[in-house]
Amino acid sequence: MNFKEFNNRGEVLKKFNLTFEQKNFVKQIKFDINPYFEKRILKNYAKPGVFKCEYSICEAIIYPILAEISEANDLPIWSHCPLKSEEADLSGTPDYLFALSEVGGDDYKKPVVCLGEAKKENFTEGWAQVSAEMVAAQKLNGCEDIPIYGLVTTGKTWDFATLNGKVFTISKSQYNASSHLDEVLNILNWIFSEGRKNADILEEREQNKKENK
Repeated sequence: MNFKEFNNRGEVLKKFNLTFEQKNFVKQIKFDINPYFEKRILKNYAKPGVFKCEYSICEAIIYPILAEISEANDLPIWSHCPLKSEEADLSGTPDYLFALSEVGGDDYKKPVVCLGEAKKENFTEGWAQVSAEMVAAQKLNGCEDIPIYGLVTTGKTWDFATLNGKVFTISKSQYNASSHLDEVLNILNWIFSEGRKNADILEEREQNKKENK
């Protein structure tokens, strides 16, 4: 089943028997903003035509922000790469996927720790896709105690969620990067920092399994 076949996150929660919570779970780790980067992003927010379509929003706003945090946490960003879980019978192509790279750097490897979708306005559609992607990632990782993070953004507004075991939690608050860029960067910095730790934990587990065979 393709991620895009879901109409809302409720369908995903029901299909995979997930519990839903809404609370402000996100934390912040201060991100030291490069002045040139900050100036460029804020300038892009003010450019005419940037928010006319998703492609321009991604190129001018979303990808640069995610790439900046990705690099700082040494957690590669994979744009429009296929994701598939045979166990969950889910597949598709997330806008953004975060995972360590295989040897050679041509592909990502599990664990997938964060998924993201860019939407011009439709958060309902965005969360339908991301929640399904998070389930697929959890099944692919083969480890329910490693949290999966998700985000949906219009470029201006950013929304966050996590899947931990059978509990899907979405933040009560939305965050506006056009007026509070530092806050969004700090939140992303925390999410990617946690994601990198989780990736290292699962890698260590996999290595221990190989050594104990």
